[in-house]
Amino acid sequence: MGREGFEQLLGFHAAPMLMGLKTASLLSFQKSRFDDFEALLAGYQQCFTCKGISVFRLSEGEEYVLLLFYREGALRQDLAQPAAKKILGRLGYRDDDTLMGKLEYLKMRMQLRKSFPHEVGLFLGYPPEDVAGFIQHKGQDFVCSGYWKVYANERETRTLFELYAECTHDFCLRLEAGERLPDLVRAV
Repeated sequence: MGREGFEQLLGFHAAPMLMGLKTASLLSFQKSRFDDFEALLAGYQQCFTCKGISVFRLSEGEEYVLLLFYREGALRQDLAQPAAKKILGRLGYRDDDTLMGKLEYLKMRMQLRKSFPHEVGLFLGYPPEDVAGFIQHKGQDFVCSGYWKVYANERETRTLFELYAECTHDFCLRLEAGERLPDLVRAV
């Protein structure tokens, strides 16, 4: 798989983030499916940087890599919400840590648990009330689900899910029509 496959995966799984509608997206890549995954990823680094997107390796093994693509300003803002800070504080995150410190702590928690810690939703831009609801209800009793399980503000979230779906559809159609990913990604 080459550039087109990489761009299609990004478009399908991260279009709302690439278009500035969502804080972050988490994608897993099977490195062996690409001719040279590291070179491919490095080739997009300038595009991501100039559009305000950072990439953090949350987990990596010989075959797979789990990457968090995020918009730094939006992520800082999301994690600074009082409800998000409360959840993170209960889980051992230090309020005075830098964003990179919080990302490293999340990475460590993932390695220790061998699974996704529930607070990962906060790093993906999910509303704190939905993350708290997920934790409290152990992933059950949600009012609806889509990009995440929803426990509050159902109507507004359904509208947001529709916007994300339309964005993804449009983004992927434009990629298939031959538009280049760097031209589609929006700077925010």
